[in-house]
Amino acid sequence: MSKKNAVMKRLELLHDQWTEFAQIPDARLLRWVVESSEVRMVEAFLAAESDERTGEIPDLFLRFDIPFLNPAKYGDELREALLSMEQESRVGLAEAGLPANWQCPTLSGGQSDADTFLMVCASLREHYASLCEHLVAVLIPKYVADDGAWLKWLRQTVENAQATHVRIVVLDDARTLALEPLAQALPERVVTQVARLEMGRALEELSKEAGQLNTPGGQFRDLFVRMSHAASKGDTAKTERLGAQAVELAHSQGWHPLVVTAHFVMGSALLATQKPQEALSRYQQAETAAAAAEEQGNPQGATLRLKSRMAQGAALVATEQYTQAATLYQGTASLAHELKDPPMELECWRMASWCREMAREPDQAWALSQRAWEVGSSMNDEARASSTLPYVGEALLRLGRGRPGEHELESSIASVLGEDWRPKNTKGGQAS
Repeated sequence: MSKKNAVMKRLELLHDQWTEFAQIPDARLLRWVVESSEVRMVEAFLAAESDERTGEIPDLFLRFDIPFLNPAKYGDELREALLSMEQESRVGLAEAGLPANWQCPTLSGGQSDADTFLMVCASLREHYASLCEHLVAVLIPKYVADDGAWLKWLRQTVENAQATHVRIVVLDDARTLALEPLAQALPERVVTQVARLEMGRALEELSKEAGQLNTPGGQFRDLFVRMSHAASKGDTAKTERLGAQAVELAHSQGWHPLVVTAHFVMGSALLATQKPQEALSRYQQAETAAAAAEEQGNPQGATLRLKSRMAQGAALVATEQYTQAATLYQGTASLAHELKDPPMELECWRMASWCREMAREPDQAWALSQRAWEVGSSMNDEARASSTLPYVGEALLRLGRGRPGEHELESSIASVLGEDWRPKNTKGGQAS
């Protein structure tokens, strides 16, 4: 029998956690507490179990990533998505000789959106009882507009869930434990499983298994993985020790992009432990390495230089060196323009404006916000939708008070971004 690798061990652990939950008759919702580094592994497990070719658990996992925007309509949106999934699966079921004649039950008035979703889930599972033990709705919204409303919706849904063979899965961030009140309020229906996958250790194991540790490439890979693991644990001393070795090795080989990467890991670790001045030094060294890569003709060089300068800006902001940060962002905007990266050029002008505003230079901030608006409003709809242009709109309204044309500003912004243009979350004037 071959030895199981680090990934297989983690998948087996998740398998056991799910099985334990599924065997509890009164349980309705599995709250999986995960670190940010563990999300992809949990999603990989769910995806594997959703595939009939790789799934081992006799349950049907259905993933829903619909944004949670309107609590009164969310259940209806889930139900419509479920109906679409069922329709798409009919051809395959029929070809396999399985019953594909399920009919959606008639919906009666007076039911909540969540109740109708649960009723459809229960009906579908009953129809396909011979194929699955549980029908599992995996709710991973792309975006949650209101955490309190999300918690309330989940509680009402779990309280009303009757069918023992219909289950719900949600992920809860281990840093915030936002769903802890739900688990405490409904201890018999909500089961908490802490994933504890130790992904940093898993990557170290995989690096060792990959071998070639007697080559520069294998040595750098191993140093990088161990350095990243140390950084995730907040061990800055170990991160810097391993990072220094990784930088020396990469530099000796002329691997300037990897030198940049190592400095970035160290810089991020220093920022996370409130050492922004030391982080700034790392990002400056990263820019030097990126410039060396650019001089060698490496196509990544200019982009890495841009990223290094943006990271320096973040470190300067963290130390409240707003004037220096503004100057850096303004100088970086031209680089973003050369790279034909409008979203990043927009961000440079936007952050330069915000820094000037923090430095109590409103006229300069106003002019820089206008530059940001010019870049953002010229982008196509798709790029604009995922940009920080709404924050520029807020800055223009804020900085435009008392200026000529103040009263026309909001309608002008809405004509570009739409009536519901305001950003959902703001933090200190910056995109959160």
